[in-house]
Amino acid sequence: MEEDAESKDEKIVFFTSKSQLAMIEDFRFSRRLSSRAEAVRKLIEIAIVVLEEKKKTSHSLTSDYLKAAEEQEPYIFDQKPGKRAKKK
Repeated sequence: MEEDAESKDEKIVFFTSKSQLAMIEDFRFSRRLSSRAEAVRKLIEIAIVVLEEKKKTSHSLTSDYLKAAEEQEPYIFDQKPGKRAKKK
């Protein structure tokens, strides 16, 4: 992820737990980031990318399930009303 040229003039203030702050600090120091703010920005960027990828994968899986259901549709509708499919 590259740092974009967008200005950083919007401010967000929030509270966090001591344990979460420790995780942010661990992330910050492990990557030699200059500030907590930079660490939080990077973590947000990472989270957004991961969630977008997860969404793409989720849509892909849903699409695969729909295709599989469409392939099964003739078999479902071939059954006469009131009769159950035989178990194999």
